[in-house]
Amino acid sequence: MRAQQGGLDVLRSLSPRRLATICFSFFTLAALVVWLSNSGYSVKPDAVHSTPPSSIPAPAAVPALVPSGFISTCGNETHAAARSIWLDADARYAHLMDDKFTIAIPTYKRPDVLNLTLSTLLGKKIPSLYEIVIVWNELDKATPEGFVSEHGVKVRYRLSTRNSLNMRLIPDPEYKTQAILQHDDDVWYEPEDLEFVFQTWRQIGRYKVTGALPRCYNRNAGGVLSYGQCREGQDWYALVLTNLAFVHISLMDYYSSDERIPTLIRDHVDEVFNCEDLAINYIASMLTCTGPLHVMGKAHYHNQDPKGGISTTGGHMPKRHNCLNYFEQVIGYFPLVHSMGSIQRGIPHFN
Repeated sequence: MRAQQGGLDVLRSLSPRRLATICFSFFTLAALVVWLSNSGYSVKPDAVHSTPPSSIPAPAAVPALVPSGFISTCGNETHAAARSIWLDADARYAHLMDDKFTIAIPTYKRPDVLNLTLSTLLGKKIPSLYEIVIVWNELDKATPEGFVSEHGVKVRYRLSTRNSLNMRLIPDPEYKTQAILQHDDDVWYEPEDLEFVFQTWRQIGRYKVTGALPRCYNRNAGGVLSYGQCREGQDWYALVLTNLAFVHISLMDYYSSDERIPTLIRDHVDEVFNCEDLAINYIASMLTCTGPLHVMGKAHYHNQDPKGGISTTGGHMPKRHNCLNYFEQVIGYFPLVHSMGSIQRGIPHFN
């Protein structure tokens, strides 16, 4: 009785917010353990194995962490046909390394910004980093010479065929890894954190857009979607931007394919010169029926925030509002799934 009373006293002493946080963490952890067990994930000190996408639960048996109510249209004919094509693509890339990753950095006339980002990424050893590919969009200027860093990381420059935001999502035939970190030239994770984010992607985010910048949407009474940052205290997000996010190469393959849906989406991205980051989230959720994954390091990610970026141009937000609605129209239903948890490196402080 004394032990029970002591436990009740401890609970009463907690603030409602702290108590809610503890309860949410407990049930989230329990659900994650069940999901990993049922999905065939095995986490070991020296290796991580996960099931191929063919064994990702069907829509009727979505993992417990994903609210089934958000995917009521998943599994229709559009989804089934697209999923079959994606599974074939995934099989073609199964021979690529899954214990290393590649960074793809698109750049356009910002050498100082790019060089600072490169010097940061290459300044410390990141054990699983295999290669950095600079997607060079300055069509009228020769690419710099590639090189190998002091830590053995190859840096390669790839000249784009045209100045398009879609170029970053092309599955380069020279890629040697399944994990591609989509990485703007003005942002970065701390090197120590980047290794953690990659290992998290391997364990539970392999077919999710997994990264640093979560975003949300709103749908008004008339059914029109709008895009924006998530509100403080909001308990879900549905997008993770490719400013800094891991994407499996098979998702990039489908995005770059000649299929009707990705072709129309890519054409729209070129037309508005915007929204490729939103587009790959739509494609990933359409194919997998799951949402993205927000992963944070111990330190906040860095953003140089230079002048002249796409987000600073006129009409940026209206274009993104329009993209959400257009992509829904092209796909035929709304595929985005709410994710309701984040993962952070380290142990949070509790009193």
